[in-house]
Amino acid sequence: MREVKFFPAELGLSGWLETSSYKTHKFNQTEEILDRYDYVVVGCGYGGYAAALRFAELNPAAKVAIFEAIRIGNNDSGKNAGFLIDVPHAFGSDDSTLEDKKWCVQLNVATLNKMRKIIKDHELPVDWDDCGKYLAAYEPSAYKYLDHEAKDLDDVGVPYSYVEHEELTQKLGTRYYKKALFNPGTAMVNPADVLRGMCTVLPENVHVFEDTPVLRIEDGTEPLVILTNGRRVRCKAVVVTAGPFLEEFDLSKHQFCPVISFAGLSRQLDEREMTYFKDVHPWGVTAAHSGGTTVRFTRDNRLLVRNGLKYATYFTCSPERIRRSRKMLRKAFNNRFPNHKHVNFEYVWAGMIHLTMNSKPVFGRRGNIFYSGVGEGAGVAKSFTMGTYHAEWANGIDSDVLEYLKNDKKPSWLPPSKLLTTLGAETRLIWETVTAKGEI
Repeated sequence: MREVKFFPAELGLSGWLETSSYKTHKFNQTEEILDRYDYVVVGCGYGGYAAALRFAELNPAAKVAIFEAIRIGNNDSGKNAGFLIDVPHAFGSDDSTLEDKKWCVQLNVATLNKMRKIIKDHELPVDWDDCGKYLAAYEPSAYKYLDHEAKDLDDVGVPYSYVEHEELTQKLGTRYYKKALFNPGTAMVNPADVLRGMCTVLPENVHVFEDTPVLRIEDGTEPLVILTNGRRVRCKAVVVTAGPFLEEFDLSKHQFCPVISFAGLSRQLDEREMTYFKDVHPWGVTAAHSGGTTVRFTRDNRLLVRNGLKYATYFTCSPERIRRSRKMLRKAFNNRFPNHKHVNFEYVWAGMIHLTMNSKPVFGRRGNIFYSGVGEGAGVAKSFTMGTYHAEWANGIDSDVLEYLKNDKKPSWLPPSKLLTTLGAETRLIWETVTAKGEI
């Protein structure tokens, strides 16, 4: 298998990691790396965490290692908008059938319940709110997307409610949105805080290494994992939960359409500024239009906006592009919170959305290497699910869930030319931005 050329990078200053109570937690140090483990997990997002946890549950005496290229929580799993969504949430094209959507709800609910149990059992003081989410519209032309979502929720038997303008204003503290559909099953979290927090209570037989990139993986009866620091680790099986970076390991080709999005997290609002949010509980809003702005009011009294779409040809973007993202972020913020225009962004960052053209995930196996990556815009729960069942697959445990994941429809193929793919993707993203109008 070829050597990795492009590695994950810390794009901007992530407010989620910077405000996490686990920011300074020390995981295992590189001098503790063993020459042999039973299982190695490459990538410590929610999928990697779940794989390592399940390996430890199935084999309490096994030695398990997780290698994350950058700081845990500053990867894409920790830089999203913090929506742990229980229902289907595709971005753009979606090949899912009704059966797929029912599976999605079943597996997402199970995953969220498992995470809740971990947090409760270990009394982790993480930033988690079971407050549901709003799919909200500013433009009347976007109401059709609310109705489409309602039909999908009816089909899968998930409760929801419509919220009209005046009631919505009271619940959100902003008059911007005209109508919304509320789904009570979604959790709002600080994704870096929850991920790092759960990693601190992994079983003792799991060694967690951050800032430890993997350079190459060689398959065989006992795969060899080669780190950039020169260490060579043998194991029985490897799970790679690297999203679009699967291509760097030659485990995926022309399947991912990675998109960079940008986020701004405000400073904490003071007592006077909080008067506009009197009796308002933490909330999260996704835009009815897929190109629109995601917004949150957090439980530590901050406001987050996330928007801007850029195709990530090489899985990254420049500091200058992050700086320029402030203009669109600021406009969205000021439109929604005109009484808080003076409130600055304390943190601005970029994160990658691991999309495929038909919202289908990558989930596969090559010898003793197991690999996966989500294909949609709300992949935390799905990543966790796939990581869990990779560990079961590696241990020869079959189930209806594993068979479903193995036989699900594959991602649509993209042109092999990076130039053609980039031009096509950028054109599509510009169109999404233009048609979103006031949803941005």
